[in-house]
Amino acid sequence: MENYNMFRSNAFKLYSELPDELNELYTKYYLPVKLPNLTEKKQGSLEELKKRIEYIEKTTMIKFDLIFSDIYQFSNLKSIQIKEMSNLGDELDKKIFKSEDNKLAAFMNGTAEKVIVIKNEKDDKKELNMLFINCSDTAFQVLFDVSENSKLNVSQIFASGSNDSSISSILQEFKVGKNAKLEINVINNCNDKTTFLHLSKGEAEENGEITANFVYNGGCFTKSINYLDAKGENSSVDATEMIYGSMRQDFDINTYLTNSKKHTKTHLETGVVLDGESRCILKGYAKVEKWTKGASSRVNERGVIISEKAHIDALPDMSIDYSEDVSATHSAATSPIDKEALFYIVSRGIDEKKARKIFISSFINKYISSINNPKTKEVASSIVLNRLENEEYGIFKEITPKDFWSAKEKV
Repeated sequence: MENYNMFRSNAFKLYSELPDELNELYTKYYLPVKLPNLTEKKQGSLEELKKRIEYIEKTTMIKFDLIFSDIYQFSNLKSIQIKEMSNLGDELDKKIFKSEDNKLAAFMNGTAEKVIVIKNEKDDKKELNMLFINCSDTAFQVLFDVSENSKLNVSQIFASGSNDSSISSILQEFKVGKNAKLEINVINNCNDKTTFLHLSKGEAEENGEITANFVYNGGCFTKSINYLDAKGENSSVDATEMIYGSMRQDFDINTYLTNSKKHTKTHLETGVVLDGESRCILKGYAKVEKWTKGASSRVNERGVIISEKAHIDALPDMSIDYSEDVSATHSAATSPIDKEALFYIVSRGIDEKKARKIFISSFINKYISSINNPKTKEVASSIVLNRLENEEYGIFKEITPKDFWSAKEKV
């Protein structure tokens, strides 16, 4: 207990001292968030929450292996353990997301009460579906251990269990062992009263692979910070981000890639679609460390602005400490809907409103298609299709083959 108390005390100390943004490059580009006092929680209705969970399971056609809320937790798998942070013991010393990493990490390490520990044993192959649904302000952590030669495919859906204003905060860590593979798919479909805070840090050992897909669709405000490290020789990190904003939604998306050893590969593809008065600050940063012969790194950011009042700040950057046999590129481009492409679609006998939806869905599909889990890809496609058709988010509609294939047909 003394170890935990010291850990927590240090986290609160750093939280009070650290600035909102540590990276000098981005000090002018960040959206501050007012963090809650988690000791003043509102108790949600368990009966209403269970109805909401039942509805989401029905519409997504997913039987979740883990359901986690601030007032309800469920899992029947031995590989998933829900613990108190104060009971982590020596595991605290093995955490890879340190409080000094940034202000939000310090906040999460100090305030999170629950931690979900997931262990994928050596040579094991597993697929996990998780639902995170908050009823009030909440903070928790998830620790993944993907052992040597194992494969783990994780899909996480974030939803809102209340119509009151709240903050959903999650800090995730994943250690991917030698020759192991992890695919993690994060889909945020919270409602317009929820602030979504997502922090993740992952390391891939020798020949390890991390594939991360992030779909930021919901929430009134989303701040996401991801550190992904190709730590061992011949390891790789492949990250894809899709941001869809409308109305007055705000997004502050930060992704940091690192090539730490020889013959490593890191790749970030980000697509943004903004409508209404929404705005997005997009920070994709790649670092190629010293003595990383044969390393390659790419950061590509693309944006489509539908409304004149929407705004994107695309800020890709790269630091290369070693130049022998290294390939590294970064780029960014933002534009309105391509008028020539729109004209071509309209010329085929399709009205302009529908043509705009076809163009947007084809752009979005490029990023959603990177999800390898078929069911998760269906859910993501259904959420986007509903948004295109009804201009709403935070809603789960029933998924049917017709819905899914109509989304594909629009590409």
